[in-house]
Amino acid sequence: MSTTLSSIADHLDSLAVVGAGFFAGTALYITVGETPALQDFGLDEHWSFFPHMYKRAAVSQSIFGITAGIAAIAHGTRINGSSFDRNLWIIAGTTFVAIIPYTVFIMFPTNNTIINDNKETKLGKESQISVTQRKEILQKWAGLHLGRTITSVASFGAMVFGLSRHSSLLLGW
Repeated sequence: MSTTLSSIADHLDSLAVVGAGFFAGTALYITVGETPALQDFGLDEHWSFFPHMYKRAAVSQSIFGITAGIAAIAHGTRINGSSFDRNLWIIAGTTFVAIIPYTVFIMFPTNNTIINDNKETKLGKESQISVTQRKEILQKWAGLHLGRTITSVASFGAMVFGLSRHSSLLLGW
């Protein structure tokens, strides 16, 4: 293996932890900071702000999640002799990779409902979603996002724990 590739492989754990930390930190901020603050502003403001929040967070969260997942799985496959540590990294990485289909198949329909309604109202059309439905949809989204937050924080914690055990591991490839 080339020196550059070997150097990258030797730092997959750190890359995974950084990606996971950014993802989990952003998710946690959205869950405990941004969403409750938007709820305090009122339903209309929260509803109309959502597409802006989503647009900015989606790209970075995708990059952080994929980076964390792939790097953690790759690091886990390099661990020889300790099935606990190998499995810890592979499970934590797989959890981050699994957030992608969770987002696409479970969260996107809710996201798209909010985003599409906002597009329609910007075009001057009246919203087809009642105030009660808006509140329910935003609460549903917050619950779905909470699941993603808990999962990412737990996986990030597992990776940090894995890093603390790093000096005792035998790495291969």
